[in-house]
Amino acid sequence: MWLMLAFVVAASAVNVRLSVELNTWNGQFYNALQKVDVPKIYDALGDFVVLVAAIVVVIVCAAYVRKRCELVMRRDLTFLMFEQWLSKDSMMYRLRESIHEPDNPDQRIAEDIRDLVDLSVSLSLSLFSSVLTIGSFSVILWNLSGSISVFGVDIPGYMFWVCLIYTAVETLVTHLLGRRLKHLNYEGQHREADLRTSLIEKRLYADAIAGVHGEHADKTSLKKKFNDLMGLLVQKIKTERNMDFFTVSLNQVTSLTPIFFALPSLFAGTIQLGGLIQIRQAFVRVDRSLSWFARFYGSLARLMATYDRLSRLQHRIAQVEQARKALSDRIDQTTEGLDADIAIRIPNRNRNRPLNVTMTVNPGEFVALTGASGLGKSTLLRTFAGFNDQFEGKLARTSSFMWLPQKGYLFKASLMANITYPSLPDAFGEAQVTSVLKDVGLEYLINSLHEERQWDDCLSGGEQQRVLLTRALLHQPKLLMIDEMTSALDSASAHRMVRLLKERLPQTAILFITHQEEVRGEAHRTYSMNDYYVA
Repeated sequence: MWLMLAFVVAASAVNVRLSVELNTWNGQFYNALQKVDVPKIYDALGDFVVLVAAIVVVIVCAAYVRKRCELVMRRDLTFLMFEQWLSKDSMMYRLRESIHEPDNPDQRIAEDIRDLVDLSVSLSLSLFSSVLTIGSFSVILWNLSGSISVFGVDIPGYMFWVCLIYTAVETLVTHLLGRRLKHLNYEGQHREADLRTSLIEKRLYADAIAGVHGEHADKTSLKKKFNDLMGLLVQKIKTERNMDFFTVSLNQVTSLTPIFFALPSLFAGTIQLGGLIQIRQAFVRVDRSLSWFARFYGSLARLMATYDRLSRLQHRIAQVEQARKALSDRIDQTTEGLDADIAIRIPNRNRNRPLNVTMTVNPGEFVALTGASGLGKSTLLRTFAGFNDQFEGKLARTSSFMWLPQKGYLFKASLMANITYPSLPDAFGEAQVTSVLKDVGLEYLINSLHEERQWDDCLSGGEQQRVLLTRALLHQPKLLMIDEMTSALDSASAHRMVRLLKERLPQTAILFITHQEEVRGEAHRTYSMNDYYVA
């Protein structure tokens, strides 16, 4: 990447040098035209072909290498964010469950990194080129413009000073007209991402929406989100319109401004037509370079908004990581099982005192946890898994655990990849996976092991739960915490799954939240939860 970046920087320097040569060529060519010097005119045309060919090669090669460099930079930054967001400490989930999650972190990674790299590289290179251009063409502008007397004071290189004043006014007015763009860009990115997320949700829950004929409500919600976005975009367009009135007018005037101020030198005979053309080109070049801030004001506003979104995401990740470390220090590590004597506060519950929990799950035990819906059984499992810090007391568990929440995770890939998750497909032999599928009663899916589908759309609720349980059978954790993972199965199938877990995981401590009698009947012990304690 660094070699590519060095090549692009060097190409920018070469391009500026070629621009200087082209400016010199213009002076020679138009002087020859003024004198009708035919031999010099034809010589100049030959030089022009060589110059243009060199400029084309440099620009095209630099653009190609720059785009390759941007891809590498985007890959490295994206992978870095993957490491932080999808860390082994489940940062993605911790961030979502905390109060610190910024909006749409997935789209910040996918889109904002792309924009950050593209804008950073292009703006940095254009700034570098502008600095070189100022250094190169300011000398030309100074030398060619000579001096002028104003109120009896001789001003050397007066065209250079005219260019400075001209550019300063241009930059100041542009800033005053466009200073709201950073906020508008930031908020616009937020609302665009929010709209995309809402559209994705509608597709994911299409069956639930269709089942209750909720299309009108969702359509109304989407229209409101789009109208909010449209209102902000209108503000942005108006701001850009005001800037365009000024910048477009200025662009029309800039090409004639240097000629107007250089006319005294032309009339005095100190410069020829070629010199006038050189002054005009040098003035425009210096003006464009000095007004870099004004010309790229919109891009700079986008860059600042994009950087702000990504830096806030990283800041939030750092905050959650600190909280994770503090929580980790409060959970003792044991070689096996679970031992808890804690008082836990359940969110969204109006209790005068916390929930007191005293529970032990030893290796080889199958322990059931029951209680009315909404009491906090799922929150208790989240606490045992290390994702909730709202507790006091002693909590010890093995680091080799698996927690299966109510909402399972199946994704678009082969069935083999879904079954062996979180390991990679080659972590287990096909014979092992085939055997487990037979054990859970899904032998009819064996021929589909290597088919890539959106499996949560292809399988019924009961089939999905059996696929999810195969993960525990393959990985054999020392502690398995299951949240109603047989709720979609009939009584006979649920009973069969529980017996299968007990037989195949004889050394695993299993804690199972359930409302099913046939599951509770297989438990060595059953804990019951009410508003204030688990016993």
